[in-house]
Amino acid sequence: MREILSTRGLTLYNVSGQSARIFGRSSQFYVPHNLYYDLARTCSIPTIWQTLALSHITDYRLSDWLAVFGSGLDVISRLQFFIRRQRTTVLDSTVYDPDAWIPWLAGRPAAGLARSTAPLAHLLTRAAPRRAKDLLALNKRKFLYARVGERDLYALPYFVPGSIVRVNVRAVEEQPLDRNRNGQGPFFLVEHDFGSTCSRLIRLGKDRVLLHCPQRPCAERELHVGRDARILGVIDAEIRSVTKDHDSRRVVVRPAASGQPQLGHPPGEPTSLKTLLRYSRTSLGLSFREASSISRWIADTLSDERYFAAASTLSDYEALPAPPRHIQKILTLCLLYSIDFEQFLRASGFPLQKAGSEPIPDVFVPRQLPSRNDGAPSAGENGVPEPGDFVAALVGQWEEIPLFLRFSLDQITGLKDFSLSDVFWVNGEKAPRHPLLANATLVVVNRRARKPSRDTGNAVCEQLLYLILRRDGSYLCGRCTLNEDNLVVHGYPGGSVSKQQFRNGVDAEVVGQVTSILRRLL
Repeated sequence: MREILSTRGLTLYNVSGQSARIFGRSSQFYVPHNLYYDLARTCSIPTIWQTLALSHITDYRLSDWLAVFGSGLDVISRLQFFIRRQRTTVLDSTVYDPDAWIPWLAGRPAAGLARSTAPLAHLLTRAAPRRAKDLLALNKRKFLYARVGERDLYALPYFVPGSIVRVNVRAVEEQPLDRNRNGQGPFFLVEHDFGSTCSRLIRLGKDRVLLHCPQRPCAERELHVGRDARILGVIDAEIRSVTKDHDSRRVVVRPAASGQPQLGHPPGEPTSLKTLLRYSRTSLGLSFREASSISRWIADTLSDERYFAAASTLSDYEALPAPPRHIQKILTLCLLYSIDFEQFLRASGFPLQKAGSEPIPDVFVPRQLPSRNDGAPSAGENGVPEPGDFVAALVGQWEEIPLFLRFSLDQITGLKDFSLSDVFWVNGEKAPRHPLLANATLVVVNRRARKPSRDTGNAVCEQLLYLILRRDGSYLCGRCTLNEDNLVVHGYPGGSVSKQQFRNGVDAEVVGQVTSILRRLL
């Protein structure tokens, strides 16, 4: 901390004096002149108020100061996918450190868009790591992201619990609501008086819509847009798990999900911290006891008891107007209730406009430079070079790089030590062998699961997907079963591809089981 202040020509004595003049000596933003002694004696860190004062006086970013004190905000992105949610949750997709180093890729020479299934490692190679802010500059628009809850009855079974959906906010007006009950329209992310859901909508009249649920017609709900509901956007893409662990048939719907509203707050951003906490917790269907048990897991995972919050403490936070003093408790609340960190501070009345805007130099912030292959360009090169044809086309097709997912790829794909070798390009397939592969771009393959199940006659939706390598070097992706010594690659009812049979280990072999699919829905 002393060295960081010296880069601005400041000492702690100067900072203390400036904080007293700007905020007042009796203010919580006041930085005491003996802060070094307190830090060394108690091994604690400055409060969130004092950290904001440091950010204002030094003009260094608040998120960087928090990282210096060991409470980086990227912990939200790392842990939010490990918490199982009963209800659909909007994810925090903020990149809190724009100067973080990101592993990056470049197209291999003469590698255009592949016309058939191919390993992504054959099309891409490692490039020099890039700053997050340079990659964010390539984005054409900003999307919302949500995770489908285990008991979102309007989303199931079209989606599966844990699916990550991308929400196009600007496309709401471009997708007219269905006036019929055919249930073939797009899905919308809707925030309503008892949480959020992914649902098809039927227009009933001006500002009145119906949450469409063909599997359970009795659960369909009429909502008034603007009064008790808000349409956040159109779902246009999905990262879907296709393993048995996400079987939608195991979901048990609580009666409360289709009953009377549980909240007395209209959709939108609450203006006070008490309202925000209560609204966020109840919209996720969490009791204080359940939230406290999750905070215990967070504390154990991070090996820091300060992240734990007892049920009584969580109850007190919804009754008191002031936020917790310690940043660890604030991060726990953001994780528990899926609250954006800046939204939390705004609801707490923090003057975020006073926070600094410049990055703290890398030597003081734990920004780890990713490893790279020998022969890759130097990471110290400035700017982002023009990407190869494949990378440019991929970024242009998807319009945004979801960098916040980079911490959770192992969890999302279900693979330990996930790598580029586990990803396969399937966008070139004109006649997919399974409905889930229609409009798919990438699949992730577990290359350790190479033995398909015997043909049990189960329904198509209950079968696993596999990647098959033929002896001519081409790949097939689809539902596969083992019939004696033969691999049988199936089509699906209504599809244009018929069943094929190969001698196992002679004409073809299984590369691995598909665990995740990235696909477009619109």
